[in-house]
Amino acid sequence: MISMTRAEELYQKYDKGEMDATTFLKQFGKEEFLYSTPFGERKDGRKALFVLQAPDNAGFLPIFTTSDRAKEFFEKMERAGYLLMKSTFHDILSTAKKANEKAPVKLGVIVDPGYPQIHVEAKNLDAVIEMTK
Repeated sequence: MISMTRAEELYQKYDKGEMDATTFLKQFGKEEFLYSTPFGERKDGRKALFVLQAPDNAGFLPIFTTSDRAKEFFEKMERAGYLLMKSTFHDILSTAKKANEKAPVKLGVIVDPGYPQIHVEAKNLDAVIEMTK
């Protein structure tokens, strides 16, 4: 049996109604996730932006609960190489918000693409950042 990460346990409690949204976000905001830069190179040598399409011509930066999920995602995206960094959900959202001030493509965040998903659209970053403090 595969054990769940703490983030998955929190999400499951929230999804079952065992935890309200405010409590969920405060606890989830403290959880650590893995991520990589959105820019990189594909296996064929072409440069690429490794984000997923989001509403309003924005993108979702993928973040991961495990290195296996990151590897699985980047293999599907044919990414040549990447460095995984670790940070809290709150800090990743804050970094995305700062990057959005200068970036032409606004980014939100998506947790473990391809699995039951939690995502935050770029337009909602301020509210969710405040709730994850």
